Amino acid sequence: MKIISVVNQKGGCGKTISAVNLSAALSKKGFKTLLIDLDPQAHATFALRKESVFNITDILEKIAKNESLPEATLYQSVSENFYFIGSRIGLAALEHKFSQRDDRLDILSLFLKAVSADFDYCILDCPPNLGLITLNALQASEYSLIPLSICDFSLRGVEILKDIIIMLKEFKGKTPICFYLLNQLDKRSRFALNFIQRVKEQLGSLLLNTAVRSNVHLKEAAANGKNIFDYMPDSRGAEDFTALAQEILNITSGKAWTQLFLKGEKVDNVYVIGDFNNWQKQESYKLRKIGEDIWTLNIPLEKGKYRYKFLAGGAWITDPHNKLSEDDSYGGKNSLIIIE
Repeated sequence: MKIISVVNQKGGCGKTISAVNLSAALSKKGFKTLLIDLDPQAHATFALRKESVFNITDILEKIAKNESLPEATLYQSVSENFYFIGSRIGLAALEHKFSQRDDRLDILSLFLKAVSADFDYCILDCPPNLGLITLNALQASEYSLIPLSICDFSLRGVEILKDIIIMLKEFKGKTPICFYLLNQLDKRSRFALNFIQRVKEQLGSLLLNTAVRSNVHLKEAAANGKNIFDYMPDSRGAEDFTALAQEILNITSGKAWTQLFLKGEKVDNVYVIGDFNNWQKQESYKLRKIGEDIWTLNIPLEKGKYRYKFLAGGAWITDPHNKLSEDDSYGGKNSLIIIE
């Protein structure tokens, strides 16, 4: 089961509509998909008008207490291949209950491992904050989809999120591979056109090719308790989410991905150079600057062992966020990536 968290601490950027309709689109393509509402405000639960016999609050409490779960009542069926677990306001109190536990970041992962054989994809609709529930989602996820509305506040949310993801990598040794989605796209204003150009220049290949255009039918579908395919299957909203699902399938099938970071205000023009590019400086391996002091890049790799370093402003730098390394032939260290 491939797990994708839909996250941005900025509210109003379309996380829930993206999570609901991406889940529906994947299910339409024949993939058994589970959507979990992790927002105490329960927007996805409202958007689908589905309330599970066991919501995610009940489930996480039982997992934390090592209690068994009744399999027959865990999920609500939305449509063929599309299943759902709802939320409620009590989820907010759960963060406080779990805050002192040593395994506080792994409780959701325990549940998802238990159901991983039942689904092809799991989509996590995260709350608009970077609290314990969102950290659980990031820790459990292989990938993160970050919707960006045409607003600089959504980019500011990305900067803060990247700091959290770097912290997770250093603390837990793994992070989700992040991709960005332009959402609620409307090109009629000069500001929107300028914003889109800035985002493309800043994010490069981190930005998905698919964009979700502004479409009133997406909001109408949520207001009527339906996904876009059940409400208006011929709309451009359905068209966009079909394209998004296909791009997600392409990304999550085949090669494994590695996400690299370098944090520092005094570095510039950062490249990653290693076995995967014959130790040659190449523009396709240039890290993108996310925020004031964070550089990042996603690299697709086959199984194997890879040595690498960063090249920043003429200086060679061992990856400070990767504990795996080995001696190089010059008395220094190469960082290591091992894809199994």
